Amino acid sequence: MADVNSSSGMSTSPLMIVLVVVGFFVFAIIVVYCNRRSSSESSNEALLAEGMREFMPGLKREDVEELLQDAERWKCTVCAFLNVIDKPICSLCHSMKDVRFVEPTERDVISSKYIDSSQTSMSGQIVSGLRRTKSIGATLVRQASKNRLRRMTSFFQHVLLPEDLNAKQRSARMRKQWTREMQGDQIVWVQHFLDSEDFPAAYTIRLNPGVRSGTILEIVVADKVTQIPTSESLNGRSIAWMPVEHVDGSLSVLNSSIMPSVWQSLIALSKIAFSFKYAWFLHQASSLVTPFEELHVKTRCTRETVYEEAMENLLGLKDRALCSIIRFEFIGEVGLDAGAVQREWYMVVAQALLSESSGLFVVSNRDDNSYFINPNSEHDVQETTLHKQFKLSHLDAFRAVGRFMGRALLDGQVLPLHLNPVLFKAILGVPMTLDDVECLDRSVYKSLRYVVENSGVDSLALTFSETEQRGHFVTEINLIENGQEIEVTDANKYEYVDLKVRYLLFTRIQDQLNALVQGIYDIVPPELLIPFDHKELELVLCGLPEIDVADWEANSVASSNLKDSAVLVWFWEVVGSFTPEEQAKLLQFSTGSSRVPVQGFKGLTSYDGRICYFTLKGLPYVPGTFPTAHACFNRIDLPLYPTRDLLELALRALLLSEATGFNIE
Repeated sequence: MADVNSSSGMSTSPLMIVLVVVGFFVFAIIVVYCNRRSSSESSNEALLAEGMREFMPGLKREDVEELLQDAERWKCTVCAFLNVIDKPICSLCHSMKDVRFVEPTERDVISSKYIDSSQTSMSGQIVSGLRRTKSIGATLVRQASKNRLRRMTSFFQHVLLPEDLNAKQRSARMRKQWTREMQGDQIVWVQHFLDSEDFPAAYTIRLNPGVRSGTILEIVVADKVTQIPTSESLNGRSIAWMPVEHVDGSLSVLNSSIMPSVWQSLIALSKIAFSFKYAWFLHQASSLVTPFEELHVKTRCTRETVYEEAMENLLGLKDRALCSIIRFEFIGEVGLDAGAVQREWYMVVAQALLSESSGLFVVSNRDDNSYFINPNSEHDVQETTLHKQFKLSHLDAFRAVGRFMGRALLDGQVLPLHLNPVLFKAILGVPMTLDDVECLDRSVYKSLRYVVENSGVDSLALTFSETEQRGHFVTEINLIENGQEIEVTDANKYEYVDLKVRYLLFTRIQDQLNALVQGIYDIVPPELLIPFDHKELELVLCGLPEIDVADWEANSVASSNLKDSAVLVWFWEVVGSFTPEEQAKLLQFSTGSSRVPVQGFKGLTSYDGRICYFTLKGLPYVPGTFPTAHACFNRIDLPLYPTRDLLELALRALLLSEATGFNIE
């Protein structure tokens, strides 16, 4: 037995050596795997160092803004936004650089403080919120001026009149209509110009109205017609629609106090160029983030349940976790969250929010296909299988949506959320008027203007009621008590218009709006958003929807074997020939997001906010090979195709595949 054992030992020694070696490698793999699981941040850093070192200039987004502060700029004549000189179109309203916008009237109301249009008569009844007189002379001058400027368009190809503006341009033009100003020791809302001859009543939303610090807000008592909120009616309510002249301008939209010294800084910031205030915002936002080593969150989900789990996880964040760093992982995929996984998570969730199956938003304006809160969300959310599985109420869902938007602001992510401008105004607490109905539905706006501007409205057979989808049925809703029995006449038409505006912009979605706005400010304090107007906030949150290929090329890096090669020239020629949809899909492939950062392509980042340029890496050409996208590094590996046709064929084949997922990389 001993010999056998000895012989056996001698004969198996090579096998033992092999087993030891294999065991060593298995052990090493296990150690590496465990280390990667227990310290993903270290792994991220290692991969970043290896894969992106030469393409990262060591800058962050705020550094880019500081470098641009002295850049030459041109002022858009439509919206007055200051654009970097090499931008051919305005980043805010998308007007061409050489467009000349001309207001066809000499009458321009500048810096006119809002006058209380809700004057009380001797009987205590509220007089119209709309000015009831019109200047015939001013109208004639305006029409003559229009005719003269129309003749000018034969000489100037890019002259624009107000009626030529699209929905985006009209909204951007009105972005500075209301601003906060310091008058003595008070903060007041000031109206700077009007878009019509009438002076519409203005209202703003306010969360947590009524009792504040033991003091009841001073608000005028209303009659049954106008229903301006009283101090008594506000108690117990979480959101209110308030006349701007009765709003304390020194309070935030949350009804919270802000120190006078802080107000001075915020108002000064609101008056400077967007680039400066955005740089300030980035610095302030970075200070809110909880350090990774102190607290961070890891979230793992499948693509099938990413929306539902996002809603639940966002609602579950508490205290410091609200502003902690979040790392994302799609189960079953190999993508490392060096930036692209996070970007794609935001994009996928944002798209789900606007889908009909979520029940949260509906298209409100067919001119620009913008989305507004679904007035019937309470019913529609309960009908969707998404929310049934997770049993999420529609108000909880909107609170989560608000937190999602707040987190995107904090993380510097841009979202494909084409929300209606009214929502951005509501988030900021900016005053709204009849003119804002145009953003929701231009035909309804024109109808209301017709009621205001013409007599004999009795013949229209209108009542103080509105029809709206409630559940499965269309319901008639009273704007006032017994409204369906009260006819609209020339005597009460102004009250009707005021109530209709309030209903369209606020009443029908007030609970959902309250939850959404509260959710945003769960993440970021209102002081951070006060310096922005509503179009600037949209730009920060949603980035640039149009892709400027020249900017893309100017802010890209190519490997040494691509520089001065025909392949590099062909690549940008082919990308330039793509449709906007194809360009967006290619961008999605290569970066994880179809949206361009606020700063353009110079603002592409990795997972931690560090600038990471779009990169093209040349590879030896092998027949039948295709480009490979490494979205985590904003990179495309591009074979050195011998002809332009082969390159274009390969890129178009890439676009035919699914743009999401990390199974190839």
